[in-house]
Amino acid sequence: MKATPWHARPGTRSNHDRGRRGRALFLQCTNAGQYPPIINASKLLADDGWAVTILSSPNAANADISIGSHRGIVEIAAPARSRNAVRAVDYLVYVAMALAVALRIRPTLIYASDPLAALPTMLAARISGARIIYHEHDSPARGGLSSAIARWRAALAKRAMLVILPNGERGRIVQEAIGFPHERLRIVWNVPRRTDLPSLGPKSDAPLVIYYHGSITPERLPEAVVQAVRQFTGKVVLKIAGYEAPSAVGYVRELIELGGGARGRQLVEWLGQIPLREDLLRVAAQAHVGLALMPVQSVDPNMRHMTGASNKAFDYLAAGLALLVSDLEDWREMFVAPGFARTCDPNSPGSIADALNWFLDHPDQLRAMGANGRAKIEADWNYDTAFEPIMRALINDDRVVDFDA
Repeated sequence: MKATPWHARPGTRSNHDRGRRGRALFLQCTNAGQYPPIINASKLLADDGWAVTILSSPNAANADISIGSHRGIVEIAAPARSRNAVRAVDYLVYVAMALAVALRIRPTLIYASDPLAALPTMLAARISGARIIYHEHDSPARGGLSSAIARWRAALAKRAMLVILPNGERGRIVQEAIGFPHERLRIVWNVPRRTDLPSLGPKSDAPLVIYYHGSITPERLPEAVVQAVRQFTGKVVLKIAGYEAPSAVGYVRELIELGGGARGRQLVEWLGQIPLREDLLRVAAQAHVGLALMPVQSVDPNMRHMTGASNKAFDYLAAGLALLVSDLEDWREMFVAPGFARTCDPNSPGSIADALNWFLDHPDQLRAMGANGRAKIEADWNYDTAFEPIMRALINDDRVVDFDA
């Protein structure tokens, strides 16, 4: 889609003006279609009778990604930026559009999803009297925000009826840093909805297909993976879906060249960027093992506290895959202990090869891991369950934001 300032996704306006529960405006100064929690929350609200509007700010590289059509959701896109960075002029356009949309639809709830959304959210809530939820997906490093954005973020969190984080340790860090009331903090893991579970069809046991989707960087998908795959001379292949991070342009080509080929088979295949989430999960379901590799050491608080926050592992389980995860204590506790995953050192080709060899030697256990993980997603590791406390709070809490507090 070529985004224009007032372009809404086709076929989405049918019940926009008939919100039985209220009118929700989602604000995030990036492409909402890249963030499963926004997709999940907006669709659950729409299914519950809310009229939902999402104001996105895509860049040229991700402008084709959307949340998908839904009769209760209108998705509006600001003009696509030429680069990933948000320039001052881009930000001013987004703020102006947020205010114009708020004046037009008079939201009763504003759901803000990143620090850059803080200013437009508070201004839009002031003119509409809307309640605020602040859901922070990626927390900035200390000193990583400009002083103005940091002040607006803190003010937003203090005025929100609820502040949502995807990981308990991240929640503690943000709450202590900003000082919003602890009782407003909620932890919601980045899990799929039950309706996201793709249909599973038969697939061959050979070759073993290991799979990765999401933002592609050396940190998330190290070269050691391909070096390990090469050791199996075609018995293992790697498939990648997603997009190169701005700092890793050309990295996919390096991985493909490093993989080379064996017996006429390409060992590394890039499937490109898949715009719709449901299609992404259907592609994942054709593999055997999903890669959710975190760096063993990192100064980034987001990378250090990714259990619950990373959608990859949960997506792979929903698609019936076993997991290969980094040998970290929290990942072992969440995924290895219940029998859904094996561990490795993500920087060691030998360690990764040992794990892949185990999967090859234990096909029955491999299938059982995928089946049990999918059952766990369906039973309780799903957004329907995780988001239920938020839905209850919205029904039971009729307070209006106090801007004089």
